[in-house]
Amino acid sequence: MDNDFFIISSQKNPRITVRVVAGHFATSSAHRSHYIDIFDLISGASAARDAARQLAVPYRASTLVDAIVYMDKTEILAAFLADELLQAGMSVMNEGREILLLTPMPSSDGHFIFHRNVQDRIKNKNVVLMVASLSTGDTVSRMQECLAYYGCKLAGISAVFSVFPEYDGREIHSLFDCADIPDYHFYKPSECKMCREGKKIDAIISSEGYTKF
Repeated sequence: MDNDFFIISSQKNPRITVRVVAGHFATSSAHRSHYIDIFDLISGASAARDAARQLAVPYRASTLVDAIVYMDKTEILAAFLADELLQAGMSVMNEGREILLLTPMPSSDGHFIFHRNVQDRIKNKNVVLMVASLSTGDTVSRMQECLAYYGCKLAGISAVFSVFPEYDGREIHSLFDCADIPDYHFYKPSECKMCREGKKIDAIISSEGYTKF
């Protein structure tokens, strides 16, 4: 499997690339037909800077951003996005402001929570949610509940890869989507077509990588 990776470039900026491999992959909430290796985009300075510059486009001239709440180990990408939004220039909304970078904690009941000293800082603030991948929508749904509970205003959702062009009526600003991988499929574990066809799982995947069986 390691030798079967192929490279795809973002249609929005060909400098932004990820490695992809086809197979049968599982997460805690879904089975997928492809593993998308985003390690360079969330760990490499140059790659993350290019990605953040593209992700900033929908917000730069039209959206006040007080905080970026990042998930899935995307803190470097979130930091570069904040830096892009704070740059001086014509029609720039956030020049001279401050943007907080935050990540929530998972609670024992599956929800997300913020520390007490953070809660007052984000109440009534405009928040961009940053995720690595949006396939099932489970994480985004729980984060929407979390942000609403703490009185935040969701200003946008950004992702490296998203199956959906929008979620709950809100546009998803992603670098890659299913048009980049036309044969990409995902299933609930109980409804996985690959499982029904007897295809064994190749690896368990997460935002940090994959573990082969």
